Amino acid sequence: MIATPAVDKDCDYPVAIREKDLLRVPSFTLEAHALCTMCGERFGIGYPRTSKHETELTFGAAELPRKLTEILAKDHRQVRQHKHLIDLR
Repeated sequence: MIATPAVDKDCDYPVAIREKDLLRVPSFTLEAHALCTMCGERFGIGYPRTSKHETELTFGAAELPRKLTEILAKDHRQVRQHKHLIDLR
């Protein structure tokens, strides 16, 4: 059985979702893609719902892949699996 990432539909904060789980998440606004440099797993970066602040999201989107890369590297350093859903606040 494959777990579906639990996503709060009303959240306005950015998250990363494993690419293979993206189809199971309704109403996801995809801003960018990122790749784990250690294992090659792909992630979609974005927001669980369409935000009212589209222009604000675009400016912050450049920081999100860098932040995700740091989180993924930490997972590998601590020998733990990547989460299905990663909070990027």
